[in-house]
Amino acid sequence: MKRKKGISLIVLVITIIVIIILAGAVILSLANNNPIESANEATFKSNVAGYNSELAMAITNEYLKDNSFDSATFYVDVWDGTGTGDGTIKEYITSMSEVDGAKFEIQKSKLVYVGTNQIEKDYLTEMGITIILGVNVIAVENTTVNGKAATYQNPIVPTGFKAINDGTVWPTNWNEGLVIEDVSGNQFVWVPVDGTNVTYTKWCTTGSTYADTTDDTLPSGMIEINQINSYGGFYIARYESMFDYNGGNIRVASKVSTNKTDLTDWSSTRNATYNGYLWNYINYIDAKSYSENMAASYSYDALKVKSGLVTGTQWDTAMKWIQNASISVTDSRTWGNYNNSIDPANVSGYGSIQVSGFSENWKAKNIYDLSGNIWEWTNEIYSSYRVNRGGYYHYSGSTYPAACRENNHITDANYYGVGFRVGLYVL
Repeated sequence: MKRKKGISLIVLVITIIVIIILAGAVILSLANNNPIESANEATFKSNVAGYNSELAMAITNEYLKDNSFDSATFYVDVWDGTGTGDGTIKEYITSMSEVDGAKFEIQKSKLVYVGTNQIEKDYLTEMGITIILGVNVIAVENTTVNGKAATYQNPIVPTGFKAINDGTVWPTNWNEGLVIEDVSGNQFVWVPVDGTNVTYTKWCTTGSTYADTTDDTLPSGMIEINQINSYGGFYIARYESMFDYNGGNIRVASKVSTNKTDLTDWSSTRNATYNGYLWNYINYIDAKSYSENMAASYSYDALKVKSGLVTGTQWDTAMKWIQNASISVTDSRTWGNYNNSIDPANVSGYGSIQVSGFSENWKAKNIYDLSGNIWEWTNEIYSSYRVNRGGYYHYSGSTYPAACRENNHITDANYYGVGFRVGLYVL
């Protein structure tokens, strides 16, 4: 009997199609679940667990040898050998870390990841492992850009902030004004105090007599000189303060306005329905209160900083730092907004009040509008008044330069050209 022909060809075609479909599914599956990548991830996770375990054991052993051992001093003791230790732990952890391309370091008794893989970062964040601060990475604890000890040339970066201009050769650009930024975009600039070229002190300038200028009131619990002794510098806001209307609450903003023409007469706009407007028409009492509340309003209270008005000593120290860069702080016509600004500061709009950050030509060391634009309240006292700094758009930049002092009564809020700037204090 003859067998029927032809059906096998159809079956063959269908079989080939099915095989192609299945092959595609397998390839897709392999692409999404790369066994090599999965193995690498498993190895990475295993190594992390091992590193943590070894570190805990090392700390325990040190404590058993000396019950006065403080894990917080681990970095400068048994880690790098600069303290009483010999640095053997550094050698051990470093060699162990080389398995993962030297992605880990030990900093102050904590395992720190210095790699760039986002999947690894996400995993480590879940585990509670510290991730070192880098470009576009928010610090999870007070650290520095390179993870080493904080000094004037290696700025402390507070929890919740990131460095946005640290580049790839840190810390060689430490003297150019490191800018840090929080999750809301508020920015602050590091003022380094090396104790030689820049000392932390007041010095006489034009304006109010220096000898009668006293007091530098800080937020509660802050000791001004501790910023210098502990970290070798301090932060001041990059911009003059603006008001940010958020959820029915008015809060200070220190960031560039989304609209650089945003200005308002605060005295006639009490409902504050705007976001990013220059904050003038404010008295000292309110400026002090709002500046100290900035940390809480942006949830800095959960972090390791406080905020408050810039002090007179900080202002003078910043002036000395800027002056050392051959930028005149006693005749600011070339870099400030005044009625007699000269090249390159005489841009379109000079001689009139502008939002902070209006011109790149009104900037020194990455800080905008320290010279001219509006006066800024500080915590200095002159007689029964409080001191304003920085000059005024309607005045002369040679008579009222960046370093000069003026004063107003603490309840005066009737001046279009008076605002304030916030200082950031690292705990």
